[in-house]
Amino acid sequence: MSAARHSLEFAAQSMNGTIVQPGARGLTFAGAAADSRAITAEQLFFALPGERVDGFAFAAQAGVAGAAGVVVARDRGLPAGCPDLAVIAVEDPRRALGDLARVVRAGFRGKVVAVTGSNGKTTTKELCAAALRPLGAALRTPGNFNTDVGLPLTILSATGDEAVWVLEMAMRARGEIAYLCDIARPEIGVITNVAAVHLETLGSLEEVARAKGELFAGLGAGGFAVLPVDDPLIAAQAAPVARERRITFGARGSGDVRVLDFVPAGVAGAVVRYAVRGVPVVVRLPLGGAHNAKNGAAALAAALAAGVSPRAAAVELETVALPPHRSAALPAGGRTILDDCYNANPASMSAALASLAAAAPDGHGFAILGDMLELGPDAEALHRALGREAGGRLAGLAAVGNFAATIIDGAREAGLAAARAVVAASPEAAATALAPWTAAGDWILVKASRGIRLERAVEALRATLAPTLEGVP
Repeated sequence: MSAARHSLEFAAQSMNGTIVQPGARGLTFAGAAADSRAITAEQLFFALPGERVDGFAFAAQAGVAGAAGVVVARDRGLPAGCPDLAVIAVEDPRRALGDLARVVRAGFRGKVVAVTGSNGKTTTKELCAAALRPLGAALRTPGNFNTDVGLPLTILSATGDEAVWVLEMAMRARGEIAYLCDIARPEIGVITNVAAVHLETLGSLEEVARAKGELFAGLGAGGFAVLPVDDPLIAAQAAPVARERRITFGARGSGDVRVLDFVPAGVAGAVVRYAVRGVPVVVRLPLGGAHNAKNGAAALAAALAAGVSPRAAAVELETVALPPHRSAALPAGGRTILDDCYNANPASMSAALASLAAAAPDGHGFAILGDMLELGPDAEALHRALGREAGGRLAGLAAVGNFAATIIDGAREAGLAAARAVVAASPEAAATALAPWTAAGDWILVKASRGIRLERAVEALRATLAPTLEGVP
């Protein structure tokens, strides 16, 4: 379904802007974009300034692609090569994008759910969207559109007729989630966890929790806070929400939604037994790992807050499909590659290694690991600890990145044989080194922060094992 259509005049008024060039392509637009390479016909193009790319220079390209108009900074004048394109001048195009989304959100009558957390927020967003499907059509954040640019673009892509929006929220510093909440006005807020991420900017776990906690502070008086039952840092952030509107989830304790049992099912995921305020439900979750079972509990808690019955939500959880590079089990030459290379931090690395250990019998687990970024002054110690954990669990390890040697040192300290613990110069080299160690039935975890580009290792592994691939494209 296409985005809701609005008038250019509506956009200008919402953004405190001025139409400085009327254009000749009509008076309306449908949706918005901030990347001229991705714009589609009739969208409004926001010419955002950036450190490396200036959107103003690509206004003409957006026009050629069929943009209905372009939003520019007032002091930049008219962009060149756009004589028939409507131009709206504003003080700050980035803030104007948020202003427009804020007005569009004010007109939405469905439910808005926001999801954040140090680990698993994208997975939990997808699980929530599935669990809430009994309410009707659901809009969810595409890919990683979870910033002050991506979230407004997601809102502007809505038809407005959906029953629910599930919006992911990311942050690197205090105040960022508060700004996103001001735009999205969520009624249900989900915090999956807090972990050692963005420590370069935030400094401590307590500060990470406060930054994430802005989501709960941004809920209205009738909002619901969904949080893990066993995390006191997050519990402290739920203070602004009335106790009867806090819904907890977890594998232990007396949470509203509890993981009772988790049985790995190989590439098919896992069979998970939950209790939702005493109601038993069983989900054949197409995702592996105990951490994903807990993410499923968070989704069932969000569904509970929205009034969806536990059994209806559980049925929908079985249909979830994640974006690429997030816990994807890929068969390759009798092995299974656990492609989890979209992002990483100490907690998610530990969860992925635990998931690998549960899936692979003794001696059948291998990994290609890379740097975890933005860890601050403790980065070296955290990478060494990762290596120790990996060395105690794996039959072989190749590491890539600036901290590769530190990871390997930790693995060897934990007893992993030096011949099966190597530093690789590139993702491809890591795949070349590790593939010969493996045999049919083995599992290979591939995981690092996004900047390490370990999807290249996944591609190289599959290419190396291609002669024995069994019908895998």
